[in-house]
Amino acid sequence: MPSSIDIASNALLLIGDNPISSFDDPGAGAQAAANLYPETKKRLLSEHPWSFALKSQRLNRLSQTPDILTGYQYAFQLPTDLIRIWNVQGHSNYILEGNLLLSNQTELLCTYIYNVDEVNLPPHVVKSLEYLLAADFAIAVTEDTGKAGLYEQKAINAINKAMAIDSQNRPQVSIIDSPLIDARVGGGFGSVGGFR
Repeated sequence: MPSSIDIASNALLLIGDNPISSFDDPGAGAQAAANLYPETKKRLLSEHPWSFALKSQRLNRLSQTPDILTGYQYAFQLPTDLIRIWNVQGHSNYILEGNLLLSNQTELLCTYIYNVDEVNLPPHVVKSLEYLLAADFAIAVTEDTGKAGLYEQKAINAINKAMAIDSQNRPQVSIIDSPLIDARVGGGFGSVGGFR
């Protein structure tokens, strides 16, 4: 499985730059990789509820109480590996304030996108990340807007394919019997065109 260096190095190769063996290597490529890689990876992970990057956790309620002006009674510590909250169960409403979640509920179960280690990234997501990085690196390293546009389009296509593949990792939601569905199925067409 690839490391962050492998992924960044492949992205540099795509734009015609030299591969790197460390983010501390000399040259514009390594400098761009060191500065842009972490946020580009987080941006990709935040765009979709990837099945490999979802985690659920009961949030720790803190003893400190929020400022009364917020309108919330309780403060919860957000997980340190959180990139984006996907769902909070057991709430009526909440707000994020820094690294805290404020709510009037006493318990919260949070499902969130976390910063997955590279060894757990599926190949289709690795390729998407390489294309995203190549688009970012093209401007920073080569100043070639044509290459940046090319790899941005490749990234969009790869991400769409990766999302479709990832969605196949979830079971289909069953349709539950409902009077509304029965009404549409049973009498939806009436006698029009003999479809009864």
